[in-house]
Amino acid sequence: LLHVFLVSVLIVSISIIAVPWTLLDEEGRPIAHRGTGDASSNQRNHHSVTTHLKKRNVYLSSETGGNLTMTATQHQRDTPKTVLDSKPAPERKNHSNSAKHRDEDDIYSSSNTEYFHTHSSPYHVIFSTGCSTFQDWQSYVFFYHVLKSGQEGHVTRIASGCNREQLDDLKQIFATEIESMNPQKHHLHLTPDFSRVPKRDRKPFKYFNKPFGVRHWMEQALGYPQNHELHDDSVIILLDPDQIMLRPFTNDFTGSSELWRLGVDHRKKLKKLKDGDPIPRPRYKLKVEHGSPFSQQYGYGLQWMNKVNPDYVFQDRLPTPVANMTRQEGFDYYMAMGPPYVATAKDMWSIVSTWSDIVPRVHDEYPHLLAEMFGYNLAAAHLGLRHTVAHSFAVSDVKAGGEGWKLIDNVPSEDVCHNFPKSEFPHVIHYCQRYYLGKWFIGKYKLRKDFISCRAPLLKVPPDDLALKYTSAVMPGDGSLKEINPKQVKENAFMVCAMIDALNAAAKYYKDHHCDKETANYEYSYVFHKDMKMPSEE
Repeated sequence: LLHVFLVSVLIVSISIIAVPWTLLDEEGRPIAHRGTGDASSNQRNHHSVTTHLKKRNVYLSSETGGNLTMTATQHQRDTPKTVLDSKPAPERKNHSNSAKHRDEDDIYSSSNTEYFHTHSSPYHVIFSTGCSTFQDWQSYVFFYHVLKSGQEGHVTRIASGCNREQLDDLKQIFATEIESMNPQKHHLHLTPDFSRVPKRDRKPFKYFNKPFGVRHWMEQALGYPQNHELHDDSVIILLDPDQIMLRPFTNDFTGSSELWRLGVDHRKKLKKLKDGDPIPRPRYKLKVEHGSPFSQQYGYGLQWMNKVNPDYVFQDRLPTPVANMTRQEGFDYYMAMGPPYVATAKDMWSIVSTWSDIVPRVHDEYPHLLAEMFGYNLAAAHLGLRHTVAHSFAVSDVKAGGEGWKLIDNVPSEDVCHNFPKSEFPHVIHYCQRYYLGKWFIGKYKLRKDFISCRAPLLKVPPDDLALKYTSAVMPGDGSLKEINPKQVKENAFMVCAMIDALNAAAKYYKDHHCDKETANYEYSYVFHKDMKMPSEE
């Protein structure tokens, strides 16, 4: 009998360990078999939208919308979910197994979970991060500049995949340094790690955390889809952590100086008008309304159409309009879209629900950095949510078209550094590249990780005439000399000056509010070269 008992226990244990992670609906039924796609059931099982958190399965319910929920393989228990966290983690004194389980559950709990279940906001600025020190300083700079810009509404950092130590640090940083900037308006939302959502390539893909994290926030913080009526009219502004807001966003761009992708076409038509001709209506929208989302154009063209098979990506949502979409429609309304994304919460919920569902299969087709952005384009196109694509929301890559560089080019070189008219700023600077002129340089990967601190010096301020002084740059590290394209001289100067000014402003705010004035380092001495003279100046 003992032998039979031990064999039975072994079989049950193996069965528990071997249970595959599958997509379930709210009644516990596998969703992998729904839909009318031609793909085999094995393929659909493989691409279930799931993620692993230790020994738990975090699953999305059916596309009509249940909550992102956690179940336990071996421990069936209700789990506190989501987070608008504003208090440091409590000290853990009990290290028993039961206390350990409580700690794991508390990762996704908060005393403020109910706030947006009863309160709405006209605007939500959100951004998705990991839990590293690298993204902690970016987040501090992000929160500070959204506040400084005068942006209306609430700001939330969606942090995914923190371990216990990172979680404690993050809560403490948020409670002591960020929430105090704008109490009741700054929030921290914590989610599981979605980087291991199943896909063909078994390597983690950290950018899955954006679509899944936003969906988790909308479900758990805002209460979607059940609580949709309270929030549908709110405007969601989705940014990246390495974006600094210079000008606030609105839901109405009528009469603004914004540059639009279809604006070029419209202006050409206006120039051809003869006396008495009716004025044509533009083919783009100027208000953020239901069915009218906005985005910034990036530099990857229509690769999202060319490099994936829509029948595979939308295998459980066929037929998809993407399969028959003309290139002209893609150019006009879905051209290389990226953050800032601006949409009503109703539209963002529709997009993110589809986006998170298809993005693992998009990665199967295109297993590279931009798979997550391709997924957004495909989701919006599938839903028929034509975007007004902006050319002035952001500047990022001086070599890229479709960004707000015309705003920079129109300002005289002598004013581009420290006398730039605020009304002509792009909404955000996206510092995902390196920027340089002479020996002046800024790059997020080169910046010391403790820059936002009491001991780190401030960055040395470039001269007002930086754009007039140099036509080349010396690279940090190898010291190589690089000639700069004449058009990009002014653009690099703007980015170097604007970035240094923005980083210094955030760092000085930190020192003013969290450091001993007698010992804090306020010296403007931080540079990336020991000698700032160019070879021609020596």
